[in-house]
Amino acid sequence: MNKDYVICRLCQKKFQRITNTHLRKFHNITMKEYTERFPDDLIETKVLKRKRTDKTRGKSYEVIYGNVKGRVLRQKHVKVAVNQMRDSEQRKIRGEKMKNVKKSKGSIEKMKVTKRKEAKKKNLKMYEYHTYRRRALDYYGLVCMRCGKTFSEKELIVHHKDLMNVPTELGNHSIDNLMVLCKSCHAKLHNELNRSIGRFVGLSDVERGMHYILKGLKEEYGLKINDQHFINTPKRVARSYAEIFEGVKDTENQIKEILSTAFKSDMDQMIVIKDIHVFSMCPHHFLPVEMYVDVAYLPNGYVLGLSKIPRLVEVLAKRPVIQEQVTEEITKYLMSIKASGAAVRIRGQHFCMRMRGVKKPESVAITTSVTGAFKEDLSTRQEFLNHIRNGRNF
Repeated sequence: MNKDYVICRLCQKKFQRITNTHLRKFHNITMKEYTERFPDDLIETKVLKRKRTDKTRGKSYEVIYGNVKGRVLRQKHVKVAVNQMRDSEQRKIRGEKMKNVKKSKGSIEKMKVTKRKEAKKKNLKMYEYHTYRRRALDYYGLVCMRCGKTFSEKELIVHHKDLMNVPTELGNHSIDNLMVLCKSCHAKLHNELNRSIGRFVGLSDVERGMHYILKGLKEEYGLKINDQHFINTPKRVARSYAEIFEGVKDTENQIKEILSTAFKSDMDQMIVIKDIHVFSMCPHHFLPVEMYVDVAYLPNGYVLGLSKIPRLVEVLAKRPVIQEQVTEEITKYLMSIKASGAAVRIRGQHFCMRMRGVKKPESVAITTSVTGAFKEDLSTRQEFLNHIRNGRNF
């Protein structure tokens, strides 16, 4: 029968758990020193230890101790584990322990079957994902369904006809959606699809990432992703990101093409385009930023087509980028056409401030950048400010 107390060997007092506080206060020693002196003694009752284990089982360090302390503990324990695995003596000790708990092949297979049954009861869709390869090979056999040749299991690939091989409830892992192909036929099939559609066929990294985000929302917060509205959400997000982040791909080449339209002109007065309405994305939280941009420059032998300035602003804004960087870059590229000066003011509303954190929906961030004559000549800068004074407000 288990005792409901443990005894301190130094003072013979009874405790449910011998604490560091008691040892330091009454015996002036640490817990480490105590356990080294009495290695065979328990420091807490088995009942208390079991309750504590049950309370923390399945929870991460961050959940138990908070983000900061949890991250420190995780890094510390990972470091200890890595150092242990580098120690040949520790590897030998672990190997001996594993020999004692080694199971027969039959018991291992039985355990796997039990786990699959439990998974099937808990979540049919996830069960189908984890077992789709095994089920397809058992159903169709070890024959490539394209060339008809027989292969070993390792040489075969299970292909999803709808190209939705994702570990979430949105994936279709039914037998009707699966094909068994050899590696060569699988590669040929994808090449043919690529040529017929004219683009990469399969899950893009953005689409796959959205699947994992939905899966995380389900596991962390209980979101029901099997709702009909989530069926094509990853594809829609991937398509929308292609538009939202147009400025990411070949940024320099896009800007070079825009600036190549500069043509010679004797115009030397200020050119101002204000209230250019664009959207960007905050790189810190990946939430939208709505911006109104005012741009001015002083030509010096060359002018840009008027539509090219909003296009330049759009390319620089359609990226995960901070507002300050966009402001500086606009003036930098305008100066590259040999302008006498350039000035930019951006007013932005950041949804990472409106929706979360400080939650100030009416706050507006204003950034400016002035170069050349706008920086050196106060009257030129004042003229620019007068032009944009009655600009669009949020």
